[in-house]
Amino acid sequence: MSVKVIGVLPLKNEDWILEYTLACLSEFCDEIIALDDGSTDRSLDILKQCEKVVKIIANPPRSAKFRNEPKNWNRLTRAAIERGADWIFYTDADEMVSKNIIETLPSLVANAEVGVYQFKKISPWRGLTHYRSENEKWVAPPENALNPILIRATNDLFWTNPKGSFIKRIAKFILRGERFRPTIGRVFPKGVFGKRIGLNEIVAVHFNNLSYQALIKKQLNYAVNEVVERPKRGIEDIVEWAFFRLDESNIELREVEQGWIWPEFEHLIKRNCD
Repeated sequence: MSVKVIGVLPLKNEDWILEYTLACLSEFCDEIIALDDGSTDRSLDILKQCEKVVKIIANPPRSAKFRNEPKNWNRLTRAAIERGADWIFYTDADEMVSKNIIETLPSLVANAEVGVYQFKKISPWRGLTHYRSENEKWVAPPENALNPILIRATNDLFWTNPKGSFIKRIAKFILRGERFRPTIGRVFPKGVFGKRIGLNEIVAVHFNNLSYQALIKKQLNYAVNEVVERPKRGIEDIVEWAFFRLDESNIELREVEQGWIWPEFEHLIKRNCD
């Protein structure tokens, strides 16, 4: 009996990388389910053109203050289970594992003792040839990486709110003025049965830092959201938190190894590097 692997990804305005991600996913996933969180670029058209995409969950265009990542990931989870997934491969649109997932995947999903696989993650810097390596902010060990991630599908699988339970969120609102939304980020899901295995030989590549100008805009957006979400947090603290990725004072670079970026699909990555 064959094992069904479904790739799922949430996205918003990711047409610069989406064709690459879908091409890679199509090589090792049986089906793909996407959740578009209100894109205004070509993302929806790209999704519709991919043969492996069997379902698109579309949210209307809306402000970032209504973002709810755990809810989106749970909607994708339920959709994958309804499609009969045995394993679910979760990824963001700007992240993808190395090509050796193809030959490794059959043995991974055949291991009945394992419930989740996590992957080492690196971040190419201002291009595709080198990645930052000075600390774990840039080279994340498998146990710290929650996407991409491969999880055995169960009916109990559920992504929890990183802000905590409803009561805890109320307490944070009263004591610290924290807003209920947006809800950005995630914590390890509940309902995972089996061993948790970290793999260093399969490398996840995060393409978020190819363009320095695009990174500045993204970190600015994070800072604005943080001011809205946590109004009692100090501005200096927010600035330091949001802009650590822009600091190149102690930068260390290493070469991206062959196969980490899929060579046959590299031309599909559109963002200009600066």
